[in-house]
Amino acid sequence: MFDTLLSLPLFQGLGRADLNRILESTHLEFEKRAGGSVIVREGDLCEGVTFVLDGKVAIENVAADGSWLVEEELPTPTAVGIESLYGSKRTYTSTCQTRSQTRLLWVDKRTIAALTAYFEVFRINLLNHLSASLSRAQQPQWLPAPDTLEGRIVAWFRAHVARPAGQKQFRLTMSLLGKYLGEDYRYISRALHNLEHQGLLSLSRNTITIPAFEQLIMHYAL
Repeated sequence: MFDTLLSLPLFQGLGRADLNRILESTHLEFEKRAGGSVIVREGDLCEGVTFVLDGKVAIENVAADGSWLVEEELPTPTAVGIESLYGSKRTYTSTCQTRSQTRLLWVDKRTIAALTAYFEVFRINLLNHLSASLSRAQQPQWLPAPDTLEGRIVAWFRAHVARPAGQKQFRLTMSLLGKYLGEDYRYISRALHNLEHQGLLSLSRNTITIPAFEQLIMHYAL
């Protein structure tokens, strides 16, 4: 348990003595969840951080008009809700749910604030996490324009994922993707089938599954 906690975002770099002090003086809520359980839901008020200790989890982001969505698997251990703790809009931006039996640790916002004030390492970890999230969000905007339609499709995918690695599943029609890219759906279909033939993704009805997103963007140097 100690090693797991010390590998979590925000807890990394804490000494065992400091971690013991936190465990003795702070109320931390541990729980187990079965697969298919919603951890947080998009639009709900964020009142703390959920740390996923193990198991498999995925996040889901839905377009504003509900016309398409993307699901992403997250590596564990991970944290859910850090980016939504502060600011003018303190609601979750994604729905997160379990895909296997999972152990969770819930830390409320008041406790996060106290730990941030008391432990410098905790405060630095929080700032590093927020800075890294901001950097990841800005990077795709400054990438060079791809020369091919396949490259443009991959670039569009990258602009709409939380992290450029792991398994992704886009649920949208080729016609809608073509509308976003300003291309006829027949050309979109041809480009997507080219990517499928290269083993970079698989196609089914209105669903595009990418098993390893890092391989897709590496292939197109994005």
